[in-house]
Amino acid sequence: MYKIASLLIIITLFSCQPKVLPTIMVSEKKLTLLKLSHQSTKTEMSEFSKAIAMDQGIIMDFSTSEFFEDGKLRKLKLTVILPDNTGGKTSADLTTLQFKYYGFQYQKNGNPIFKIGLM
Repeated sequence: MYKIASLLIIITLFSCQPKVLPTIMVSEKKLTLLKLSHQSTKTEMSEFSKAIAMDQGIIMDFSTSEFFEDGKLRKLKLTVILPDNTGGKTSADLTTLQFKYYGFQYQKNGNPIFKIGLM
């Protein structure tokens, strides 16, 4: 009985560990994709924001997001404005970002064309 209880405790502890979720950034002619997590940094977000603004006219505002001292994302508050002045907003706290990606996807000929939030 002790072994089963110990095994259940160990499994529970391992399942509570944050996932490895590296930042995913894609900027192509037909697809713009950003997936953010607890491992995403302010520098990555700034560079991607500048690139998509220059290349595609997409405005990405994360100025109200919160970051740790090492630059990693603590709390996401993201607004995206597309070239046709449509867009959306999303937000996520650290606990959510440790287990799931948040961000946006824009496909000029896709279905849907624009998605923001849980990815």
